[in-house]
Amino acid sequence: VPTGVICKAGPNVPDGATILVTCEDAAEGEKMSERLGGYAMVFNGEESEETMLAALNNASPRLVMLKPKSSEGRTFLARRFFAKLRQCESSVPAMLWYEYPKEEGKDQDDVVVNASADFGSLFVDGMGEGLLWDAEELSPDMLRESSFNLLQASRMRISKTEFISCPSCGRTLFNLQDTTAKIQERTGHLPGVRIAVMGCIVNGPGEMADADFGYVGSGVGKIDLYVKYDCVKRGIPSENAVEALVDLIKENGRWTEPADAEDVEAEVGAVAVL
Repeated sequence: VPTGVICKAGPNVPDGATILVTCEDAAEGEKMSERLGGYAMVFNGEESEETMLAALNNASPRLVMLKPKSSEGRTFLARRFFAKLRQCESSVPAMLWYEYPKEEGKDQDDVVVNASADFGSLFVDGMGEGLLWDAEELSPDMLRESSFNLLQASRMRISKTEFISCPSCGRTLFNLQDTTAKIQERTGHLPGVRIAVMGCIVNGPGEMADADFGYVGSGVGKIDLYVKYDCVKRGIPSENAVEALVDLIKENGRWTEPADAEDVEAEVGAVAVL
């Protein structure tokens, strides 16, 4: 049975695939027959509450997708759509399907910033369970990475280590960029772990927010290590501090060994297929 396959209706649809239907088609017809893969219903956000309710009752979809006709005002459109969905007393998972065609004068960074605002402003308010990010400007690898970054920033799905760092200032007691890169290299494979890298003892502990572990400059060539807001190791020579941080993570039961290269390649391939 295919898993995660969504396709339009047709003669060659495999058993177990989820059939893609529009709200209008589902609302106008009779109750649709049950099938193993069920249905995924696409809305444009302009349907009336009555049309939505009829379509939901006729198809009983596994999930719904909001695909606006235009990028204009789609955040408002989405909020109105979710309000209507609640009025229909539907608990079916909803995905946001947004398109970002190529535009002259806009590059990949522009697309990522715009999409982060569009998706993120809804996710942080609990609207939507997933995204279908259709962007011509982004490569498949960048699109996949940006999607996971967006989900993590919205606290929708934690898939990697999260790093918190100060912007650096005259009080910074070590090379913040180089040190952060070293820490990322050693600890970037720990989903759900939050590590703060702070340049000095003055504001560092307060700026660590809700980090699980903190790496804070406490003097020239000296580092203090924190667990939450508690300083547990002081005055560690900076040349030994990264490994001391790794040891601290292990002591607190949050360490796992990095995956083998073959396992990473297999996982990336699976994500690309999905």
